[in-house]
Amino acid sequence: MLPDRKHWLRLSKRLFAVWCSGFLILAGCTDRQIFDETGLATAVGYDLLKDGNIRGTAIMPSINPEAKEKIQLFSATGETSKAIRDRVNLQSDKRVLGGQIRVALYSENLAKRGLGSIVDTLYRDSSISSRVYLCVFEGETYDMLTYPYTEQGNIGIYLYRLVEQNIEGEKIPSSTMHEFFRAYYDKGIDPIMPYIARKGNELEIKGIALFQGDRCVGWITPKEAFLIKLMHGKFSIGSYDTSVPAHIFGKEPKSGGNKKDHVQLVFDTISSHSKIKLTQVSPPIFDIHIRFNARILELTLPLKLENAKLMKIMEHALEKEIEKELKKVVSKLQGLNVDPAGFGMVYRANRRGMANMTQEEWRKMFKEATFRFHVKSTIIRNGVMD
Repeated sequence: MLPDRKHWLRLSKRLFAVWCSGFLILAGCTDRQIFDETGLATAVGYDLLKDGNIRGTAIMPSINPEAKEKIQLFSATGETSKAIRDRVNLQSDKRVLGGQIRVALYSENLAKRGLGSIVDTLYRDSSISSRVYLCVFEGETYDMLTYPYTEQGNIGIYLYRLVEQNIEGEKIPSSTMHEFFRAYYDKGIDPIMPYIARKGNELEIKGIALFQGDRCVGWITPKEAFLIKLMHGKFSIGSYDTSVPAHIFGKEPKSGGNKKDHVQLVFDTISSHSKIKLTQVSPPIFDIHIRFNARILELTLPLKLENAKLMKIMEHALEKEIEKELKKVVSKLQGLNVDPAGFGMVYRANRRGMANMTQEEWRKMFKEATFRFHVKSTIIRNGVMD
């Protein structure tokens, strides 16, 4: 028995050695990506040129501690994003990879022409995460990315944090590449992207770009985007400022000796819930019921908010004001013929035989649809310490 045992031990060791050798050989055949020999782009921008070609600009952090500049910038032109990347590699001493891209920017002119093919190329690249944020820039992305910012450092990371913290704070809707394509291919909803602008040394999210298919057809303010989120689903952080008539409180505020007829209110939404009901099929009539609990943060009139009667007056005024603003936003969307709130999906879900409804069919119905808002608000507390 002992010799047999020793024989099997020797055989097992030999098999293990052969397996390890084979593994090392296979590992050596893979495409190695050594950190010092690669360039990791953090942001890319695309612009439409006069000749119809696309200019791509990539931002990469410099890993050389002796380099004067903290970032490297490469730019090239081509008909596709893949061709642009190949030409960027011809300019770089390191292989340019897209695995660390956080933000992809598109100039407004390019977005108006259509982004389907160029975004699709990024989406099909397995090295690029589908959680990359897509944004539209007011102007040329090359000018924005090459601008000598004094404090932002790596502009790619700065842009990512700018978009991310506003999404987490529910100031704007999320717009990852995955979410863009989900809305692009779904029937009854249109995609959106943050709309970014530059003022001097500062970048800001100016609003939300609205898309009809893959073409940008307009934009709305962050305040209007808040209202779309309010009717579209649940959220719990967003803030909003509005005004209500001063006469409902039996007094008028004074500022600089001039009387005003409105009181400014700033509140944040502790919680909200919406329900969209298709009441009539043709022409479509939607009843949108919104309930939210709000906390008053600031108002331009000294009022005793502990007064229950006064709180009811304020809640009623707030509801009417929100309903009025919601109607304005929907009217604007109907004018642009875009549906970022997904009313078309509600229509398909509540009517039999509409599974194959085309986006063109829904657009015709959307322009003729009627939207009735029913807002119910509750001011659950006022001030941070109350």
